[in-house]
Amino acid sequence: MRLTPHFPVRTVLAASFLFSWTVNAPAQIPQGSWEGVMGSGTHQFRVAFMLGEDQGEYHNIDDGIHGEPMTILRKGGQLRAQTEGGAELELSPSGDGKTLTGIFRQGAGQDSQQSLVGENQSYPVTLRPGEDYLHPRLLPDGGEQTRYHYAPPPPLSDGWAAGDLRHSHADLPQIEGVVQGILRGRFPYIHSLLVVQDGKLVLDEYFYGYGPDDPHPVMSVTKCVFSLLFGIGEGQGWVQPSRRLFNYFEDYRSRPGWDPAKDSITLGSLLTMTSGLGCDDFKDSGSCSWKMVSSPDWLDFSLSLPLQNQPGTHFAYCGACLTPLGVVLERQSGLGLVPYAQKFLFDPLGIKPPDWWEGPGGIRSPAFGLALKPRDMAKIGLLVLNEGAWNGKTVVPKTWIEECTVPRVRSDQTGNKADYGYLWWERDEFGLGKKVRVWDAWGVGGQHIFIVPAFNLVCVLTAGNYKDGALADNSFKIFHEVLEAFAQ
Repeated sequence: MRLTPHFPVRTVLAASFLFSWTVNAPAQIPQGSWEGVMGSGTHQFRVAFMLGEDQGEYHNIDDGIHGEPMTILRKGGQLRAQTEGGAELELSPSGDGKTLTGIFRQGAGQDSQQSLVGENQSYPVTLRPGEDYLHPRLLPDGGEQTRYHYAPPPPLSDGWAAGDLRHSHADLPQIEGVVQGILRGRFPYIHSLLVVQDGKLVLDEYFYGYGPDDPHPVMSVTKCVFSLLFGIGEGQGWVQPSRRLFNYFEDYRSRPGWDPAKDSITLGSLLTMTSGLGCDDFKDSGSCSWKMVSSPDWLDFSLSLPLQNQPGTHFAYCGACLTPLGVVLERQSGLGLVPYAQKFLFDPLGIKPPDWWEGPGGIRSPAFGLALKPRDMAKIGLLVLNEGAWNGKTVVPKTWIEECTVPRVRSDQTGNKADYGYLWWERDEFGLGKKVRVWDAWGVGGQHIFIVPAFNLVCVLTAGNYKDGALADNSFKIFHEVLEAFAQ
């Protein structure tokens, strides 16, 4: 999600577009590639249009829509688009023809429950000629780059020390082969690949128009970031996994239909996805977390979910169930979730205030919504690798790093070939036959912060494969090849 909602799968536009264009005669449809931004604030989407004589394509880079067919019609004096789901787009050219600007209107379409673009709302659109978003990487002459030779990360002012793979034991040709595979389309729609070893950034590569200064929706990686915030709060005495959820929301006990069995839900059962509440984003076709997004009161939606299993006994991956955790931390600490995160986590790591998608009433979900720069994601990974310390100072208590990475739900219950801790995934992986334990902050679409303590390694990937599970799995494949390169 740019729940960013970085969140669970996002669908903004559906099916095909019908376009008409009218400008002062004899203006023609500006054919070619146009790219830019749709939306504003935390609701921004990179979009691209291929406009031909009669047909075209629509791409939403941040939403995983690639090559949606378009039929182009000429009528009147404006460019209008209408989707089968009820969305409309209106564009006009600038005087010099170098930009297209207009408005996107989301209707109450068939995919509206899974859209980060609110129903019946309008968003600005600005496009410019270009096709950087449509190719892994373009050369200065406009051709596609297909060959890659390693170069150390450039020094930036974000606090990272750069390393050089040419002076390490890593299999450099294999690393070059991975990057070249992205450039040649073996791994489509990978947006970034970073590697940190021994505390230094040794690989920092970007694709499809992204760069080191561009935040990326991290989807459910937000959960792992919130886990660290919860650990900070535990260290400050504000929260504890053993505390009961409805002790913070006592008025629900007197409401009609109250189920006394919900009294046994603890904060820890929410952190392990074993609350027993009737929500399973992996199995529900409509995804109850997306139903929460379209509801007017996220907190009430979450607390009102019916109990389907005895708390602590059944794993069900539910982003909506985490909403009360953020509210509890806010109320106990006296700080909103965003300023709390900035003061106690992001500022110590030198991370500038990131976008965090805002719901009704200013609420933020602990489950999704963050947009982070990949280099900042790598800082989160290094912080966890260093047991909660940054530059020698404790940011997250070491005890919490140990607690959140302990397997609390085994893989035979999660159904994902991975164990689950306090909002962190973990599994055994093999590099050249060597078994190593890997911690994973995992977001839909191919977003990952992989942490390998045995190799003192962090690997970050971002991608746009939100709607294709097979393509999203390419992030795992890339990580495996990176892992083998460092297992020499």
